[in-house]
Amino acid sequence: MPTTPPHGQGEAPPLGRSFHRFWTGSLASNLADGVMLTALPLLAAALTQDPLAVSALTAARYLPWLLFGLFAGALVDRVDRVRAMVGANLLRAAAIVVLAVLTATGHAGVALLCAVMFTVMTCEIVYDLAGRALLPALARGSVDRANGRLVAGREVMEEFVGAPTAGFLFVVAAALPLAVNAGAYVLGAVVLLGLPAAVRRPTTVRRSPGRPGGNGVDGAADGTGGGAAGGTGGASGDTTGAAPRTGAVRSVLRDVGEGLRFIFRDPPLRGLVLFSSAVNLAAGAQLAVFVLLVRTHFGVPEALYGVFLAVAAVGAIGGAVLASRVGARLGRFRGIVGGFLGQAGLCAVFALAPGPVVAALAWALVAAASTLAATLSSGVLQQIVPERLLGRVMGARRMLGVGLIPVGALVGGALGRIDLRLPLLFAAAVFAVATLLALRHLRTTSERADEAERTARREASGAAE
Repeated sequence: MPTTPPHGQGEAPPLGRSFHRFWTGSLASNLADGVMLTALPLLAAALTQDPLAVSALTAARYLPWLLFGLFAGALVDRVDRVRAMVGANLLRAAAIVVLAVLTATGHAGVALLCAVMFTVMTCEIVYDLAGRALLPALARGSVDRANGRLVAGREVMEEFVGAPTAGFLFVVAAALPLAVNAGAYVLGAVVLLGLPAAVRRPTTVRRSPGRPGGNGVDGAADGTGGGAAGGTGGASGDTTGAAPRTGAVRSVLRDVGEGLRFIFRDPPLRGLVLFSSAVNLAAGAQLAVFVLLVRTHFGVPEALYGVFLAVAAVGAIGGAVLASRVGARLGRFRGIVGGFLGQAGLCAVFALAPGPVVAALAWALVAAASTLAATLSSGVLQQIVPERLLGRVMGARRMLGVGLIPVGALVGGALGRIDLRLPLLFAAAVFAVATLLALRHLRTTSERADEAERTARREASGAAE
């Protein structure tokens, strides 16, 4: 019997004031997301009953990742990440205000909804990548706990607060939830302005002459020593501080190429990216006609649609809160694999549920399994990738993965024309097969993250002494 947990060593450092300010700003933005992601599908369903037309909204939600993910990753590795998040939120608020005005005046259509969704989610790319890249600097040695708190807060605000609020307000006036949405984005931008300068820009890492890298890029992500620790600030002696690169030093395309080489020269990391692509294809199919399945097949009325979604928040919160504990007790690898396989089985249960009560319970459990696996997976990437490359690596991963969600959404829309339950059954099959095929890569990357966390905690303990 081991005397230490599967990952980590020593007590996790506490999450400080800067993290909590960051979290507060994220909660306001999550509220805005929850309102928007409920109000826009409801508005689309009020305008058309064509499953393929409704699925186009989901495609518009994720298509920006395919088009701009790589370049947004390079951007957030160059600039003040807090300012990038603030600017993204203000632009999202402006787009939603335009939609609210056009909806109130009777000029809204499905094409307009798709255009606004595309614009808002393009800004979301910058916001999301910058926030994920900031997190390791705000929560060194406590990444899983910080991710769990962020994910739990996101689920509460999006599903438990934002979704029901949007549903109730939509019944009063279609434009009303959009006004709340825009205001929440502005609030989130204002709160983030107080984050300290020390975490705003990526650290730069010097090459170590004569020391080979496990993947050809700064010796990082090789699972040992400085490579693994790079995910939490770089190897000892390699970090030069927070001095930013100037835009004239290297072109954006060269930065993008460095991120792609980092991924594809490392087989386990490459396997993790391909696994994410398959999972996101399934997620697109799963979400494509969800609003029609809930309202038409299960008979949930408009006013209670947001409440139905909020039930999932209970499961998602549980998954997020338990993620760090499951990872510590069972290991990241078992937690990730169990979460994705559980999601596969529960998707099938949801699709075949006999009524709305059983469906709501199954969907809550789907959310729990999915959130637990996603939280641990995020921590793996943040631990094994050097901080200066996080934006680009995550942008590439999300582009290749999330970029397939529109494809999955259109597949789900086509299957939904046959039977609204088929997209969920298709997603369940893809989740299960992809997880089983990726077992070796999931194990290797999880072990690297475990080693990185042990290193970070030893450094934190030594600094405290």
